[in-house]
Amino acid sequence: MMFRKLVTVVVATILASQALLTGAAPVKRVGKRFLLPGAPLSSAIDGVHLLFNNDVDSASSNDHAFILLSHPRSYYDGMNDCVSVGDGGFMFISGTSSASELVSLLNHNAPAQPEVDAHTQFWVYNLVPGLFGNCLAVNKKTGTTESLACSTPLPSVCLNNVGRHRLLISNTLRQVRVNTPVGQIQGSRNRDSFRFLGIPYAEAPVGDLRFAAPVAKAPFTGTFDAIDYKAFCPQIGASSGVISAVVTDLINQATVSEDCLHLNVYTPSLKGAGEAPLPVLFFIHSSGFTNYSGSLIIFEPGNLVSRGGVVVVTFNYRLGMLGWMENINTWDRNTVPGNQAIRDQILALKWVQKNIASFGGDPDMVTIFGQSSGATSLRTFLSNPSTFDLYKRVAGESDPMDLPYMLPADAAKMTDAFMQHLGCGVTDLACARSKSTNDIVEAQQKSNAQFLAENKWVTFALIQRPVIDGELIPADFSQLVKTGKYNTKADIMWGANKDDAGMFIGLYAPDPIPIEKMLSTFEITLDASRAAAVINSSFYEPDPSDPDTVRKQWTKFATDYYFLCPLRYISREMVKFKPTYNFQFNHGRDLPVVGGKFCSMSTGRVCHGAELQDVFASGAVVPLFSQTGDDSRFARQVVDRWTTFAKTGNPNPKPGMPGLELLNPDVTSVDWVPTSRSSPTLDFNIESTLSYNQHNAACDWLDTVLLYDFMIKIPGNRPS
Repeated sequence: MMFRKLVTVVVATILASQALLTGAAPVKRVGKRFLLPGAPLSSAIDGVHLLFNNDVDSASSNDHAFILLSHPRSYYDGMNDCVSVGDGGFMFISGTSSASELVSLLNHNAPAQPEVDAHTQFWVYNLVPGLFGNCLAVNKKTGTTESLACSTPLPSVCLNNVGRHRLLISNTLRQVRVNTPVGQIQGSRNRDSFRFLGIPYAEAPVGDLRFAAPVAKAPFTGTFDAIDYKAFCPQIGASSGVISAVVTDLINQATVSEDCLHLNVYTPSLKGAGEAPLPVLFFIHSSGFTNYSGSLIIFEPGNLVSRGGVVVVTFNYRLGMLGWMENINTWDRNTVPGNQAIRDQILALKWVQKNIASFGGDPDMVTIFGQSSGATSLRTFLSNPSTFDLYKRVAGESDPMDLPYMLPADAAKMTDAFMQHLGCGVTDLACARSKSTNDIVEAQQKSNAQFLAENKWVTFALIQRPVIDGELIPADFSQLVKTGKYNTKADIMWGANKDDAGMFIGLYAPDPIPIEKMLSTFEITLDASRAAAVINSSFYEPDPSDPDTVRKQWTKFATDYYFLCPLRYISREMVKFKPTYNFQFNHGRDLPVVGGKFCSMSTGRVCHGAELQDVFASGAVVPLFSQTGDDSRFARQVVDRWTTFAKTGNPNPKPGMPGLELLNPDVTSVDWVPTSRSSPTLDFNIESTLSYNQHNAACDWLDTVLLYDFMIKIPGNRPS
């Protein structure tokens, strides 16, 4: 552990040197920081909002940021409150770019448009205030200053002189407190958002709570420190050697601990009394239910928050067998309920319902969104009636919909194997609760390998997964949609990437596979007869002249089979209840290491995870990385579609809607229509288009001839 900390400090020092040379924000100190005394209470300020015309371009000169104090007060009170939030008032000088930017933001912004619309004049900093008893205020309609009695109650405009968050680089000196139903919480502010990090929503799942249902965290006493991220959950990377562990700590911006059930709230607006709350985006993180956390650097949502005028929540949930151990034949559900990871997710969303209004969010306007396994989780919310009132909208990216949820018998077999590899009797729960987290992860890896070898239909990327337990999950989602026994009221937007499966073949085979090994390659996930049917079909036949034809055809097939075609199939089933909005990413950004050279954007492939940096507009959060040109243009488009959907349930912006979406021609030029039998799909690209009947011939063959795993493996689900 000491060595890991030492390496982390060394890495931080290197990045710090780079940051100082380029004029970046101060380096984040490794280790716990302390709360600053005297941080203002948001309710005392009564309405504090970040105004920032964020084009998400890391090289943009259009970088003027302001704070609006919306509650009317005298000039002197307004300037004093600007100081209390960590910056002074803004000096308005006509004709400057910053003055023009302020006027533009006062007339068109997402976080506080109703608050701005109620006023015409706003206090700005006066170099020499009080001349003849008057002070200068800016008029948002004329863009000029006017002289008014200093005692006139007006909203005030402050500066926002703090940078954006980047990996290991952050300034947390601007701190603020909020009162919530669970107690007082102190966070910080940067250019993009107010940030409240590492808030526990459940008691530590240790001791008798290991493998048990989560227990809601008791209210705080005193002020809770939400300045820094707290621990992420035990996972493979943190237990796979020192270098892997250090990297895992670094990218998750924390250290590993079983006491990991925390969430993070990012908001552009701490609303005052009677002010309209903002839509909420609740993100369920990915990585096969075995890795990552809500604090992973690529999930940094500052640009999404400030550009879209939305509140974003990320969080941790239990991973691997800590989150999925279940054997109803051995333990009743009061002892080991199963689906612990899903129960964690539900409890986190209940926390949001109870507390998000304190951070400026609207509990009646919650969109749950996720990628990969996070999107797989979304189906559990759509399946479980007890959760229907916790959210309004669903947005899923790259959910491998062909993979059915696990049957209880399979979960029991996996749990028995896990207990044996752990060195415990299959019924000895006390033994399992006594083991270290490293022991847990090591046994999990062994039992996963065993289960994969015995069940070819299971993909190595998603062995742990939700279990059809008859309680949280009454049936496989593919069955529920046929009869409308899912949340038919929810607005749904979902899709996948053009070459989603390429990441997995790129990891499995970093070099081209000889053509004579094509059948055995397809037998990774299919039995011999079905694998032969695929490569002998007209849709996925090899090209003998192409030395990389095996990986290319496997990518094409597996993307169709696991992602694109089952999504089309299920979306068509749902049309009779409520259409969905479907998309396909034909553009994205490379993820470091993941998928190797095979998935590089230089090849034209858009593999699994390639859209993540665009959804969060997080392409410049790691030092030495940038987000400019077409990268920033594309990220703006994706962010604007996501936030429009969160605001209205329709990804097409409506006239009069506050924010920047209506000003983006890449969004307004394409009318995205919902699903029908012709399967309209928005093809996300630098210049997006709407397509119809994509992949129809191959999908029809998969629908009716080869059939999907959820048709074959779920009893009673095979088409008649």
